Amino acid sequence: MRCGPAAPWGRFRRPWMALWIASTEQWLGSQEGPQDRARSCRRLGVNSLPLGRAALFLPLLLGTESGCIGNRIIHSVPPTPLELAEFLAAGPSVEEIDTDKLVAVNIGKPYKLVSGDLITLTLPAKVFSDYEPETGDSRDMKSRVGKDGKVRLPQLGPFPISGLTLSEVEEAIASAYHSPEYLKERPNVVCAVDEYRTVSVAVMGAVNTPGIYGLRSDRLSVLGALMAAGGIHPDRGASQIRILRPAEDDIEPEAVPVRSTDIPLQDLLLGGGETIVVEPRTDRQFSVVGLVKKVGIFPYPEPRQYNLMQAIATAGGVDATAAPRFATIYRKKTNGEVIAATFRIDGLALQHGSNIPIKDGDVIAIEHTEGSWFRSFLSDVFGFRLSGSGTTSL
Repeated sequence: MRCGPAAPWGRFRRPWMALWIASTEQWLGSQEGPQDRARSCRRLGVNSLPLGRAALFLPLLLGTESGCIGNRIIHSVPPTPLELAEFLAAGPSVEEIDTDKLVAVNIGKPYKLVSGDLITLTLPAKVFSDYEPETGDSRDMKSRVGKDGKVRLPQLGPFPISGLTLSEVEEAIASAYHSPEYLKERPNVVCAVDEYRTVSVAVMGAVNTPGIYGLRSDRLSVLGALMAAGGIHPDRGASQIRILRPAEDDIEPEAVPVRSTDIPLQDLLLGGGETIVVEPRTDRQFSVVGLVKKVGIFPYPEPRQYNLMQAIATAGGVDATAAPRFATIYRKKTNGEVIAATFRIDGLALQHGSNIPIKDGDVIAIEHTEGSWFRSFLSDVFGFRLSGSGTTSL
């Protein structure tokens, strides 16, 4: 909105306006630093002239009459080191993977027998009570591993095998039979799994094929359940994975964090009967308001990472007339408190916007300072622009 027509002011001579601009901006320049003030006067060809503070009241009166003085004007104060540290620590936390704490799925490792597995053992024929020479040198027998982790073997009776790999079972049984009491020569024993014991786990939410799956013991974990369900849906992603234990276990629900929407940061062992809920991700976003070309809410998809300057560029950049030099980021802490910090977005500084990362949910406000308001006022009233670097376009 323009603050009145520029035509009535055309009778003022431009050198007078240059002096007034330099003097007034010099008085207001405490907001923008001594280097900016000196540069403004030098480029205008004006020394530091004490025209008096009365010159300031002319734009204020004009702005009051035309209704433009109501804009919000902030006093930019950069954060202290402690305030900056607190601000950078606020917002959604980024989980780091600690590989030492990951529970690996046993896929690819030798399978270990558990109670309930049905196995086939190939044993020497001589150990069976009904052995006859014409029946051959070996015989197969099927047996299910009992709840006590044992199988019943000819002549040996109950024999513990739960927790052993197939090769370990073969070695243990062959050693047990290789004795003067049973067999003088070491026998050849073969063990194979005919039927794995499985337990049911329900997988729901943002996976490719939700459902109830039977998992064998070496895949009885969160990752094993996700693999059985076809993995996390690529379009929906996941924010976290919740494990709901059976009611009789009286265990609080557990959560597994997810990085990049599809990489669980931890694997938890399951006991059977759990419900795995993959919660879909909520789209990341940030907002930009104030003196930018396009105010709005902007998507911030994983794994993209913006700094403050890139976020402002997403909004089309700053208003060229006001040429704001500061931006304030409002960020929510984990306890719900909103914290704010102001940063320079021009020149070079340790706390420059190019060094400040943007987080999900940030609100970036580029509001008027005295200097930016003054530059906008000049453009609206006199019809020319004073750039943020101190130059005028007369």
